[in-house]
Amino acid sequence: EALFARGVEQGLEEGLEKGLERGLERGLERGREQGLERGLLAGRIRALQQVLNQPTMTPRELASKSLTELQAQAAELASLLNLDPQ
Repeated sequence: EALFARGVEQGLEEGLEKGLERGLERGLERGREQGLERGLLAGRIRALQQVLNQPTMTPRELASKSLTELQAQAAELASLLNLDPQ
C-alpha cells in the first residue's frame, strides 16, 4: 500500500511537471505568434500612413494598442486605398 501511494505521488508529480512544461510551451508559441502579428500590423499601418501622407504613429504608440485596435486601424487605412484589409 505504501509502495502504491508512492507510485501515485510520483505519477502525479511527473504529470504535473509535464503539464506545466506543455502549458509553458503553448503559451510561448502563442506569444510569439501574437508578437509577429502585432509587428506585421504595425508595419502595415506605418506604410499605409506614409502612402496616404498621414503622420506615422511611433512604435511606442503602436505598441500601446491592443491587437484588435491594430487590426481595426490597418483595416481603416486600407479601406482609404480600397485595399484588402489583410
